[in-house]
Amino acid sequence: MSLLEAPRLERVASFVPETSLPVADLAGPLGLDATQLRFFTRFLGLDRVAVADGLELADLLAGAGERVLAGADRDSVRFLVHAHTMQHVAVATPGLLEDVRQRLRLHRATAFSLSHLNCVIGIHALHVARSLLATAAPGDRVLVLTGDKVLMHEARLIRDTTIQGDGAAAVLLGPDPRGDRVLGRALTVLGQFYRGIDCDEALQLQYKHVYPDALAQVMQDALDDARVEAADIAAILPHNVNKLSWKRITGVLGVPRDRVFLDNVGKYAHCYSSDPFINLAAARADGRVDPGDLVLLASAGLGATFAAAVVEIGEGNQG
Repeated sequence: MSLLEAPRLERVASFVPETSLPVADLAGPLGLDATQLRFFTRFLGLDRVAVADGLELADLLAGAGERVLAGADRDSVRFLVHAHTMQHVAVATPGLLEDVRQRLRLHRATAFSLSHLNCVIGIHALHVARSLLATAAPGDRVLVLTGDKVLMHEARLIRDTTIQGDGAAAVLLGPDPRGDRVLGRALTVLGQFYRGIDCDEALQLQYKHVYPDALAQVMQDALDDARVEAADIAAILPHNVNKLSWKRITGVLGVPRDRVFLDNVGKYAHCYSSDPFINLAAARADGRVDPGDLVLLASAGLGATFAAAVVEIGEGNQG
């Protein structure tokens, strides 16, 4: 595959735990009072949070991988990439990715991890996969796994913003023309906010002010890179942070709010960098997108990072 060719997302799958907790049940561990609980549920749109009780991160990643690889030629997978938000992904498991590689029987795959872009690392991993495929042998594939598991309830909370759930997704990229095609992408980093939740109060207020416009701008940049208009987009598949900000963002873009796929915000909460791919798999399964449709994946991360990708839905090859 040449560098000029767009990568194909041959298959996309997700693995979200069947277990979830109502936000109200997490109010105590998260230190939320009644007013804060009402804000998260009524205004931000959160209802339940995916919780992987009894499962380790390797189980989530392998679960997503098995679903996306069902019936596929596993020896064609040349690279296994784990894109994760948290720098410390698990406790005392230095062989995490090798364990996953062996479970998935990817005997030819070179495995490595990507991080340090927080919750946009999954979308950025598509660009890394494109570079890997540009110099790969014909027929080679890249398996991107996204996923994080919260190690303690206290780490689930981003104050006044979201609650974080457990989940994983898998994207198999390769030459199959039936796959979804990446037409354009964009990445923006606003380095003045590099301390994230540890920014001083003035910077945190500034970030809240610039956030909607910054996310809208990176989405517009991806549209420009793909040479398409916002009106051409059939669905926006975002992170599942909350529902509140999308009225302003869609207003800036000039896109009807009902094109934003928000079904999983209340169902799972924010599963880190896996969200856009969880939503892509769900939108396809629910019949919300059809072959030929253009969708816009979008996400933001603490730090502050913003990324988007325009994807043309293909005929699909789900096994």
